[in-house]
Amino acid sequence: MSKVAVDPSSVRDWIPARGGLPKAEQTRRTRALIVETGIACLASAGYANTTMLLIAQKAGISRGPLHYHFADRNALMAAIAEALPLTVDDGVVEQIEAARTIQERLALVIDIALDEHRGPHHFAAMELLLAARNDPQLAAAIGPHFNASEQRFDAWWADYFAPLGWPVGKLLAFRHVAVAALRGLALDHALQGDPSAHEAALALFRQMFMAFARPESS
Repeated sequence: MSKVAVDPSSVRDWIPARGGLPKAEQTRRTRALIVETGIACLASAGYANTTMLLIAQKAGISRGPLHYHFADRNALMAAIAEALPLTVDDGVVEQIEAARTIQERLALVIDIALDEHRGPHHFAAMELLLAARNDPQLAAAIGPHFNASEQRFDAWWADYFAPLGWPVGKLLAFRHVAVAALRGLALDHALQGDPSAHEAALALFRQMFMAFARPESS
């Protein structure tokens, strides 16, 4: 009987590791842990203080496994940039798909966006984008992921709000204005010493957002 050649590495990936998990799954979970820890560190400590050592300490792993997955900090930051837009909860996706009228869609998007822009993922993204302004290597590492995310979001936004009957250029300009405003409100949330003033600003933004978006025929 002839023998079948087997790639040893593919076998090793499925040898049950400690706890009964296949090695491939253990590897996937470790990588995901590193990325999520990196996001949390960026949001809480800022880019300048988010070192590989800090991430390893917060993740509870040694630097060996960290460097096994990511050769250097830029490689890890690229993985974070790729992961940031992929964290939408399944329940949120169901809500988005269920909304039918323009008003329902506008209200839902603003609620989701306000919640997201006050969360750690948004602040992690801001830290990366600001740091990349003066770091060409970081910019080269994260740029393709942020650009791809923006293109996907532009396409989704234009389709989701197509019932407004606006030209695509106006729809995308509306999105970019909304995102810029939300970033400012997120910073206001972090820096504002008066919670009531912040809530008033949010309420006004919501009112302006909803009032401006009217179908072209109305």
